[in-house]
Amino acid sequence: MSQLLKFLLLLQIILTLTGEVCAKEALPSPPPLHPTASKKSKDAIHISADHIIQGAEKESVFAWGRVKIQYQDRILRADKVMVNNVTGIGKAAGHVIMTTKDGTQMKAQSTTFDMKSEAAKLFKVRGTEAKKFFFTGKEVRRLSKNHFRLRQTSLTTCEGVLPDWEIEAGFADVIKGDRALFTNATFKIRDIPLLYIPIGYIPIDQERKTGLLPPTIGWSKQDGALFTESFFWAINQWSDTTFYIDQSTRGTQPGIEYRYTPTKNMSGTIRGSFLKDKATDENLWKIDMNHQQSLPHKFKFKGTLDLESRDSLNQATADNPGLQSRRSTDSFANITRSWDDSTLDILTRFRESTSGNGDKTFGELPNITYKVLRREIGKGPFSFNLDTSFASFVTDLNESQSEDQIFKTRRFDLHPELTLPLAPAPWLSITPTVGAQWTHYSRGLDPDSPESNPSFTSGFFREKFDIRTVFKGPKFDQIFKKKGSSTKVKHLIQPSFTHTIADNDEDDHRKIKAFDAVDKGSSQNSLRYGITQRFLKKENKESPAREILRFGVTQTFDIREATVDKSNSPGYTRKPFSALRFDLDSRPLDSLILNFDTTYDHATDLVDTFNFEAGIKPVDNFWIIMERRWIRNESNFILGTLDLSLKPGWRMQYSTHYDELTSSFRENVFSLLYDNPCKCWGASFDIVDRNFQSDDNLRRDQFKVLWNITFRGLGAIGATKEERKKLLHRDFEDPLFPNANSRR
Repeated sequence: MSQLLKFLLLLQIILTLTGEVCAKEALPSPPPLHPTASKKSKDAIHISADHIIQGAEKESVFAWGRVKIQYQDRILRADKVMVNNVTGIGKAAGHVIMTTKDGTQMKAQSTTFDMKSEAAKLFKVRGTEAKKFFFTGKEVRRLSKNHFRLRQTSLTTCEGVLPDWEIEAGFADVIKGDRALFTNATFKIRDIPLLYIPIGYIPIDQERKTGLLPPTIGWSKQDGALFTESFFWAINQWSDTTFYIDQSTRGTQPGIEYRYTPTKNMSGTIRGSFLKDKATDENLWKIDMNHQQSLPHKFKFKGTLDLESRDSLNQATADNPGLQSRRSTDSFANITRSWDDSTLDILTRFRESTSGNGDKTFGELPNITYKVLRREIGKGPFSFNLDTSFASFVTDLNESQSEDQIFKTRRFDLHPELTLPLAPAPWLSITPTVGAQWTHYSRGLDPDSPESNPSFTSGFFREKFDIRTVFKGPKFDQIFKKKGSSTKVKHLIQPSFTHTIADNDEDDHRKIKAFDAVDKGSSQNSLRYGITQRFLKKENKESPAREILRFGVTQTFDIREATVDKSNSPGYTRKPFSALRFDLDSRPLDSLILNFDTTYDHATDLVDTFNFEAGIKPVDNFWIIMERRWIRNESNFILGTLDLSLKPGWRMQYSTHYDELTSSFRENVFSLLYDNPCKCWGASFDIVDRNFQSDDNLRRDQFKVLWNITFRGLGAIGATKEERKKLLHRDFEDPLFPNANSRR
């Protein structure tokens, strides 16, 4: 019942706040002036008005009717003013407006002031600081350029006579560009008092401030009530730390996140957390660090340290299914350098299992790669490119901790290529490439030994030669133009052929444990052919051409498979033709998108894969997206998304993940968001339902309810924006079409 009452109170607050569109109260623009100018010195006080009378001592001035007094970048306007023209001290009454160059503006009934020292005392004030912070006060004393004190005041970041929210305080000190400190205050929504605050502050600038962060609040079917309290420490201009404590029925999980950016060329993050899991009575922990920086001589470094307890904390507590199903840590250090025509990459990587079923590891210690990009040789027609690398690998072969089951090898690879571009006809281009690859392994696998007890061979060389020839053309095109219209559509048709020959020693290939692309690849003699059609639309002469449709068909014919002797394999069926692949990408309108790709195996007369994506915007601010991913006998699922923007400020999002193989919904996420037109507060409400089975056959069901109310200047109550990002498998940032990117 208490949860229901809280929800009803929250709903009432939201309905109260959204009941009226932001009503701005603009300070009046000053009328045109009739300058009756005084001195022209920069340090002099300039006065203009409809009427000006100078005193007997010629220092005091009485002015009325559209009065303007200016000293340097400070301006005071009023109906009538009496001022000492030398000291700058005076009084003003009637529609007083005091402004400074930084955007601070105060409207008052009357004031006493000192234009030179900026000291002033204003009565019945309504003002704004840099158009982001608004205040009223029965009395305002300006103590210095950046400090003024308010009595019987109200503070808010909302515009309007009746702001959506405000803090009424007995006293407040406003430090321009910093914060407003207040005492004896009441938090109000639409003039309805909700909370008494004895002391507090509102940050005025956007810079980081040390202090407690608003709590994260939610509810999970698995873990009960979720509560996170955080403390933010702004250490200096280039580093900060967040300390947090997560509370749930699983236990208390303290954590820390340290961020640093000492220079524009260096940044990093260090995170750590610990949980004494009440559900399993296990100690779970994780530490991850990442760092990137620019090094001398244009080298760049990027590294990550990823450590976890054997029983993964991510598996136990992470919101994202990808993190929950992760079964290994991944630490690496990478140094790169690019030149105009070459690149250098030095990588050290180590992965370790966290599944608890073994101690499977994998390491690149290190992997050094140097590539020479395609460059012309002298002034001749030939061009040259080179891939070369040295790597040292280590891995467990059967998840055993036994030293003799650890496979270590060093590999040196050299792969140069020579290319000769030819154009025998204007409509035809032929590009043959000849390559040779020499690879040395310090250790290999004995192909005749069993997998459960592998044995190793001594070092050996592998030689591989390849020839690749690319044919393009002829290209056919035609332009279509409707009579009386400037719009043109161009249709392009271009076939392509690629012939690849590779000679590889199959006996040596059986000794290799494939770690990356260098190790893969066997002998082949194949012809890849295809045809591509493109439609480009041009609205007028000035507008660029836009591709509205691309359609391609490709297939590979294995000549080696078609001609090799299979007499020793009775009953063997040759399959020299690969499956046909069809690709369509289209965006004929800003409100319509249609993509698909599929593979069809004509030998079996079956479709092997089919992926489809369609998006339509039937009306403004409403997207409907549907995707289908289908692989024969493996995975079949549908992704659906609705994204509806309502006015003023409301937005609804719904996404679903349906598994066709199990006939079940893996994920449903519903979000309701509100962004106040005044930009001074917002709210969100999320319901998350996940049901999936990990690769260790454990159920990872989740059901969560999260809510959030954010007040600009005060922070958020409820789930943070980062917490919400973890929920959605889609990205709705693109106003035209949301990207279907998975959240990590």
